[in-house]
Amino acid sequence: MASSPSNASASTGLSPGCQIAELLQFSCQIQLSDYGHQQFHCFPIPRLFRLCQGEPAIEITRVASTDPSTGKVSIAEDVIQQLPKAKKWKDVVRNQA
Repeated sequence: MASSPSNASASTGLSPGCQIAELLQFSCQIQLSDYGHQQFHCFPIPRLFRLCQGEPAIEITRVASTDPSTGKVSIAEDVIQQLPKAKKWKDVVRNQA
C-alpha cells in the first residue's frame, strides 16, 4: 500500500519540483497459535522516498523526521545536501569479484 506523493513546501527542506512519497511495506512471520495452527503476523514498515522530476527516487527514511501529530515530514537542509546522487539502474556498475 502506498500513499500518493505530497508536494514539498519550504518547511520540508526539499527543493521545488521534489516531493515526498511513502511506501508501506510489511514484514511477515509465521507463528504457531495456542492450538498448533500456523498464523501470519505482519508488521508495517513505513519507508519514505524523495522524488524529484527527472531523477530516480532516493530513500530518505533514516534522515527524515515525521511529526506524529500531523504526519508532516521534514528533512534538515544540511542532510539534503549530503544525500547520495541517485542513479538509474542502467547506470549502476556492478564489480565482478
